[in-house]
Amino acid sequence: MSFRDFLQTTREWVDEEGLLGLKYAINQAWMGVLRRSSPLFEDGTNVYEKDWNLLLILDACRADAIEEVADEYSFLDSPETMRSVASTSIEWMEKTFADEYSDKIENTVYVTANPHSDSVRELSFVDFEDVYNYGWNDEIGGIPAEIVTDASIEVGRKYDEEYDRMIVHYMQPHFPSIPKPIGHGNRFDNVWKGLMMGRGDEDELWESYIANLRYVLDQVEVLLENIDADTVAISADHGNGIGEWGVYEHPVGIPTASVKTVPWYETIASDEYTYDPVEISSSKQSKSNPEEQLKSLGYL
Repeated sequence: MSFRDFLQTTREWVDEEGLLGLKYAINQAWMGVLRRSSPLFEDGTNVYEKDWNLLLILDACRADAIEEVADEYSFLDSPETMRSVASTSIEWMEKTFADEYSDKIENTVYVTANPHSDSVRELSFVDFEDVYNYGWNDEIGGIPAEIVTDASIEVGRKYDEEYDRMIVHYMQPHFPSIPKPIGHGNRFDNVWKGLMMGRGDEDELWESYIANLRYVLDQVEVLLENIDADTVAISADHGNGIGEWGVYEHPVGIPTASVKTVPWYETIASDEYTYDPVEISSSKQSKSNPEEQLKSLGYL
């Protein structure tokens, strides 16, 4: 966006929202400054540079959030962090599944509920399981973690010895929060931007976010008992800002710790066959259009 375009857009925001529109414009200008400062910050680490057989990605999971609930889950007993290569999902996919890692990608199964995963669909994975394409639930406005678990168990058992690595990309704790929903704001807002604009309560938002994290970790626990992997890593594609350095949510290209520092926990998984995956019914699939789905996730 050129400076002239920015001024025009700012004028429109101010006309519609008054001082709140101006506040939003100032924040967006500051995000531009942070993006340009990226070369001053440390680069992230590609997950393919680390040792794992099964990588579980919890979308937009802050390191301090998972640390807050870690003592409730026996598999979260080795707390570490790493610096992600990205601050958004699509940026993470582009940098993670890069040409230089093509030999590892060819030995990877990718199960994903992220709407941006279509951008890597054509890569030479052992299998690409696009849960987002069939698992959307209109009632909750997202992809239930249970469906991702079911797909992962089924695919893991199907291919078993045919792959070196498997990535399972859950959408939680990214909003919407399934166990504790919280509303969105106006045309500028999802729940995080609404907080920046002065709408909403930070304690209520955090409680909703943590509830969503517990919800997905309960599913991780099921998965770890129904799949085999010598080394499991539990991490995130990016974090999520709640006001640090003026950053809310996870804007593209932002180098600050709130969105680039992600958890890294290691454990093991053993298929004890305690659960049989449920086949999704076509009658429960989404009736909404892609734009409505992206709005529900806060991308539009």
